[in-house]
Amino acid sequence: MGLEAHLQRLRKFEIESLRAWFRPNIRVLEIGGGSGYQASLISAYGCEVCSIDLPGRPVPEKIYYSVTDYDGQKILFPDGFFDLVFSSNVLEHIEPLAPIFKEIHRVLKPEGTIIHVLPSVTWRFWTSLAHYAYILKCLLIGKIESMGKQKSLLIRDVGKGHGLMFLLKRVFIAGPHGIYPNAVSELYYFSRFRWIALFHKNGFDLLKISGNGLFYTGYGVFHDLSISIRRKVAWFLGSSCHIFVMRIRDSLAKS
Repeated sequence: MGLEAHLQRLRKFEIESLRAWFRPNIRVLEIGGGSGYQASLISAYGCEVCSIDLPGRPVPEKIYYSVTDYDGQKILFPDGFFDLVFSSNVLEHIEPLAPIFKEIHRVLKPEGTIIHVLPSVTWRFWTSLAHYAYILKCLLIGKIESMGKQKSLLIRDVGKGHGLMFLLKRVFIAGPHGIYPNAVSELYYFSRFRWIALFHKNGFDLLKISGNGLFYTGYGVFHDLSISIRRKVAWFLGSSCHIFVMRIRDSLAKS
């Protein structure tokens, strides 16, 4: 199984675990659609899905669902248009977050729901350790020279260029995943309590917080492990993502 298939398997499990929220005939806005893979799964449940992403995103090998370009400032839909706003592993790549939060307030119906799936401290810690297992794997198969040119599905490159210093950084230092300074700082930025405080500050109240029930790292070193095994490991080591289900604070006050 390749890394792309591995990632799709994880994201499919994620959507299936949230199926109760994707009721038929509701309007769903997906932020950060990428290839449209998850949008296609949500659409199959009978939802009317609009998926948006930045125009400068990497070009996917295959398009699963139409994804509309978004300028990062204004979502081109009218006020109160959507029943549900969904994102998966997206907010950690956005800075500043205030504009997108403001737009979610605007385009969501008063009684609408927001679901954000975000990497956890568990994911960050074990991904940092898996970095060295990945290096060892590259050494064993003789591909260490090409590391500077490889693009991981889940890890942001450290630095720019493909010279010696870049390669040394890739070998000895686990890089950040999001827009944050480094992997160590992400142990704070990916914490559940930090996200809760940020959501509350921006006018959202939480309905439910849970783990995604799976364990995996950003390198996919053991990407052939079954979903069943990953679920069992998550019981001991923790889930690799948080799932935050929210509503706009005013809507909770009225309900």
